[in-house]
Amino acid sequence: MSVLSVSVSAARGASRTLDALVARPRWVLGTLVATEIVLTVLLAGAATHNGWVYYQGGDQIINTTTGWLLGQLKLPPTEVGYFWPLLQAPITWFTGPSFVQAMPAIAVLNVVVLGPVALLAFYALASSIGGRLLGYWAALLWVVAPFIAIPLFDPRYHTRWVAQFLPQALGLTAMPDFLSMVLVLLAALFVVRSLAPERVWDAALAGVFFGAAVGTKPPNILLGVGAALGYLVARRWREAVAFGVGTLPALLLLAFWKYRGLGELPVLAYDQVRLAAGAGPLALDLHRYVDISWSHWRNEMDSLQEYFWSPRIAQWAPFAGLFALLRLRRFAVAALIGGWLSAFIVFKGFNWRASIDAGSFWRLLMPAWPAYLLLFAAIPFLVPTLARHLGDRVSPPATRPVRPRWVVLAAIVTVGVPAVATAASTRIHPPAPVVVQEFASGNIQTPVDSSIRVHTQRVGSGQHITWTDGPWRGKVFYKVYRSVHPGPDVQCQTSSGTWSCYLRTETMATTRRHSYFDPSPPRGSTYRIGVATNWANDTTLGDVFAFSPPVPAAR
Repeated sequence: MSVLSVSVSAARGASRTLDALVARPRWVLGTLVATEIVLTVLLAGAATHNGWVYYQGGDQIINTTTGWLLGQLKLPPTEVGYFWPLLQAPITWFTGPSFVQAMPAIAVLNVVVLGPVALLAFYALASSIGGRLLGYWAALLWVVAPFIAIPLFDPRYHTRWVAQFLPQALGLTAMPDFLSMVLVLLAALFVVRSLAPERVWDAALAGVFFGAAVGTKPPNILLGVGAALGYLVARRWREAVAFGVGTLPALLLLAFWKYRGLGELPVLAYDQVRLAAGAGPLALDLHRYVDISWSHWRNEMDSLQEYFWSPRIAQWAPFAGLFALLRLRRFAVAALIGGWLSAFIVFKGFNWRASIDAGSFWRLLMPAWPAYLLLFAAIPFLVPTLARHLGDRVSPPATRPVRPRWVVLAAIVTVGVPAVATAASTRIHPPAPVVVQEFASGNIQTPVDSSIRVHTQRVGSGQHITWTDGPWRGKVFYKVYRSVHPGPDVQCQTSSGTWSCYLRTETMATTRRHSYFDPSPPRGSTYRIGVATNWANDTTLGDVFAFSPPVPAAR
């Protein structure tokens, strides 16, 4: 048998295999979903963790605390977005106020529900651009790329990638970033679908998801740059208006949420900016949200070169993928994806908070990860004549327009329910069910958990403090706090009708025991126990995630 005949036979066999795969999307996607869940479970077992606690940035405490209070129709200072706390509120009805207690349910929600949704949405996005084959290829990359990247990093970076970033990227934490990425992806999917004729309701649904993404993390508004470019290139003016109309309720709700919880809109600066800049009654505090530094970006690229196998491939792959989309004549899609990725890189990657060395770069750019990976997946279409030989296999599958009832349902879930909960909630007042821990880099609203029971007993001139608590979803340690000031151990203050109670104590000890002896406390001392944990089970790391109520020294 000649080489030519063997090649022809192999080509025909490959063609039949491709056709069989194209005809069985449910089988292919079901396999990929199962594979993703299995790989995530394996990573969960291999990455450094402490029970259900993986590396997290600290925002998980305030998000779960806000959800716990919202579930009781109480409203703390609204430092975070509204949608992720809202989703956690029903969970806290059964688990308690801390993220450690809620982690099993949150992990199941992320890995078993939101993870497959993200995978299917990414497949649908890719297939709507280059047919089911591109959809399969992109979905495969979505599943395996985080793991394939592991050996491409320098061994010195292994902990930051595997133990610190991947658990967040795969939904094993209570941070809002995973949900944020899923919502941005869903919004982009329906923007692409709405670029076809007569898809006004698809555009409206894209706007609803976009609004929910902004309501989860306001910086997700950067996706709007890509959406605006996509509609402009496609000249879909009605769809662009529908997208804006679908987004508007969530933006109004976000403003209402911030005003109800803070008494003002953070994006508007008052006296300080007005006096410094000579502005009018209101001034837009842009520097707080826009801090672009070219020198910082160069430093980050130097860090990428230090830790990654081939920084040039990582840097130029999006440009190659963008050119591939242009070769496929997907001009509006190229504008959407390119604008989406570029906006996040410029406004988040150029910001000093994004650090490859510290690992925060990857988390801050998570909402743009689907755009990057989609451009990477499109690179094979740079091969000359490949698209022509694939023929109809790169044609987007037929889809039905979104029905209005799905837009209404999505709006009720993402806007209606949060709006009712926000309006029905009352602002917290002293004695507050949360206290604020202050740090040099910010503060954390932390729940006061009445299940942590503290007892004091006078022994000679000292105090013997004991406590009971738990059970927790990981190994914990305790911080013993003492206040020697008369009155409460917190300082409560109000701003525009919003109360915050700041902890005013000294740390006496850090221990894993359930008791502590204070040999010579001042008269009138008050004690409080803080329960802390972290991914490494290290008593020198981590934040306190729950406080006991204050207990006076025994007489």
